[in-house]
Amino acid sequence: MSADPQVNRGRQKKTTSANPANPAQDNLESRLVFIVPVVIGVTLVLSAWRLVVAGAIVSGIAWAWKNHSQKNEARSVELNAVFYKLIQEHQGRLTVLDFAMEADIPGDEAQEYLDTRAREFSAQYEITENGGMVYCFSSIKSPEWKTIEAEITPVAPEPERLKAPKAKKARVTLPAPLNQSQLAARLGVHPTTVSKNKSKPEFTQWSQGKDPAGFAWTYAPGTKQFFPIEGEF
Repeated sequence: MSADPQVNRGRQKKTTSANPANPAQDNLESRLVFIVPVVIGVTLVLSAWRLVVAGAIVSGIAWAWKNHSQKNEARSVELNAVFYKLIQEHQGRLTVLDFAMEADIPGDEAQEYLDTRAREFSAQYEITENGGMVYCFSSIKSPEWKTIEAEITPVAPEPERLKAPKAKKARVTLPAPLNQSQLAARLGVHPTTVSKNKSKPEFTQWSQGKDPAGFAWTYAPGTKQFFPIEGEF
């Protein structure tokens, strides 16, 4: 009977010494349960922000490109409307200044637009006395290159007719405007030679003598281009 209390006290000591470890282990497990999801969440957020930023950049670029395209398309429609309006009002004759004032755009942009339209519709060109250039659109639906008329005398007039036969007219196609290098290549001279002679009064006759087809050329300072002029060939 005396041994039982001692045994009980020994068991109580073992139980008392083992119990204090359980609360610490429970606290560690509870902390891990809280910390692990937080760490995983932070890792996912740090990894995902790059994708979010990249997606935002791509979306911004796509929006800017779409907005720019829409503005260009709307601007093109507006310029086309002004162009056709002026063509009707001025019977197909149009200058860079007229178009720039009506469309409210810079002169360089107006000239670039008219040059594009002139190539598209094979417009004619006329040089004014002060060196300016006039775009002449003979027909919007069926444009043709500028032509000149040359008289051809018939070989054998009909004797039964009392009146002299009218001269037939042939259509001669004028070449397109050229810059200094292109004209020099056509005339077979150095570009500096063209530059020295372009402002001289006899440049028309000089260029006509050099041109392989016998066309005379004139220089327009406003556009810095050379244009063929009408004449008899």
